[in-house]
Amino acid sequence: MPGTSADPAFATTAAALTAPGRNVPRSAASFLAMMAGLAVIKVLLMRWVPTAFASAAQAQVFSWTWIGGLTVVGLVGVWFAARTGFPETWDPAVPLRDRVLLPVLSGIILGSIALVTDALTHWTAIVAEKMKVHSIHIGFPASLFVYPGAAVIVNTLYYLVPIPLFMWLLSLVTGGRWSTRIFWTVGILAALIEPLTQNLAGVVGAGLTAALFAEDFALNLVQVITFRRAGFGASVIVRVVYYLIWHALWGAIRG
Repeated sequence: MPGTSADPAFATTAAALTAPGRNVPRSAASFLAMMAGLAVIKVLLMRWVPTAFASAAQAQVFSWTWIGGLTVVGLVGVWFAARTGFPETWDPAVPLRDRVLLPVLSGIILGSIALVTDALTHWTAIVAEKMKVHSIHIGFPASLFVYPGAAVIVNTLYYLVPIPLFMWLLSLVTGGRWSTRIFWTVGILAALIEPLTQNLAGVVGAGLTAALFAEDFALNLVQVITFRRAGFGASVIVRVVYYLIWHALWGAIRG
């Protein structure tokens, strides 16, 4: 895809992109390692905390059917990512600062913002009451397993599959032109998926709804940019750290 490194605001920080022919097997292996970790989490939950989920919908996304289907579509995403200028899933050519340090810091900052917002507004208690559940957070210690697994699931569905796929399709239509605009358009649309599906309107006030929307959009946009610059694994780290602070830590504190 010509011109994918023209804009340093979104270009990968890899020293050099590996040719797709070599990128795909290594990226696929890294992605399959993540899915194997997800399968291990599933087994641990079944064995030790089978009642961890607050709803059937939460449990469904950790079913074997979902995990198997996600593995297949994720590998498709890996293939398209290799052809649209993304680094490998876990690319050794990307500096560790960009693969680990910055994603961890991003997750800490975004998770802390979410934590402080709830401490000041108590919006999760309002939502829990409306939903007639004890808490929107999965209980500790199951949260330490569920949320890292959920991070892999969400990132695969929101970023790994749709972003490279639509970039590739649009590059065919445009003949490889406007790659920067294509990335930002597709990336912003992907970053809007989660905020637009939270459905908090009418549950909390308009001002708080807007603030929570902005927080959620910021989280997703940071992950989109991290995916482009440092690879899928780095993007997953952002959400894992965010979830551990927001859901696991704060959920354990609030009870």
